Amino acid sequence: MKNLAPVLVMVYDRLDSLENAINSLKTNKLANHTNLYVVSDAPYKNEHQEIITKIREYIKNISGFQKVEGIFWEKNKGSFDSGKDAMEYLFTKYDRVISIEDDILVSNKFLEYMNNALEFYKDDKRIFSITSHLHYKKNLIPKNYPYEIFLLKMFNPWGTAIWKDRYENIDWNLTGVKEFLENKHELAKFNSISPHLLPILKHMLDNDKKYTDLMICYNMFKTHQYTLYPTKTLSVNRGFDGRGEHCGEDKYWQNQPLVFDFSPKMIKDIPYSEVMGKIMHNAYFSYRTNMINPILKKLKIYRFLKIIYDLFRSKKR
Repeated sequence: MKNLAPVLVMVYDRLDSLENAINSLKTNKLANHTNLYVVSDAPYKNEHQEIITKIREYIKNISGFQKVEGIFWEKNKGSFDSGKDAMEYLFTKYDRVISIEDDILVSNKFLEYMNNALEFYKDDKRIFSITSHLHYKKNLIPKNYPYEIFLLKMFNPWGTAIWKDRYENIDWNLTGVKEFLENKHELAKFNSISPHLLPILKHMLDNDKKYTDLMICYNMFKTHQYTLYPTKTLSVNRGFDGRGEHCGEDKYWQNQPLVFDFSPKMIKDIPYSEVMGKIMHNAYFSYRTNMINPILKKLKIYRFLKIIYDLFRSKKR
């Protein structure tokens, strides 16, 4: 296979997670033909220096790839800028990049799928990115769905690939977001993609945060672009053990099964399926999160009930 994309792995202070991610990449036959880059952010606390030094020593000794390069920031950038600056560095060298965070494990067909999709759809400007992850807690794909891939209007960072020309068109300033939040019609359309997007977008803006996936989702919505998904998951997130920056704890996602020996077939001019869009919307829908909690917050009793609930859970443990 020609023109293989480099792989970027992003890490902060989880050496064991990084080792697992690298080992999972090594199960791919294309690994020894692939250039690997690992970006390591500098510590924001002095007590993190020791583990970050160990991580960087580990990175220097990684083998099993065509080339390995560590990107070691001298000052702490935070997860957003660390990843963004590393991506921009790689795009000075390549026209496409595959990226994962340190808590992602990948299938033995991950690199084959990602590279096939990047090459096959490079000229299909409808497609903004490729993802290897399928977000589900049960088999949601209809038996009569004819393809092994599908399009969604939502970005997925748990194993992603993107072309330089798409990445460079991202508006990180989120131009027009204030007007967007005042437009009920636009909000309804955005919410129809997935019920979790709008609350997190508002939280990000209210707290002056930067969430890469939400910023890209907003851009995709504005540019009417899609992410390509597989019908079986070729990557899983093992960051739901309570140590990660965003994920918290979740037993299911921490143990989501990974599918091996599956390399989806590409289809020219793959159509967007409204049926698949609705199915995946429902996969993200939660009565507690999307209906009950907002009502409790309006009644101003959510925080009190959450304290009681957390106390009950702690005693049960």
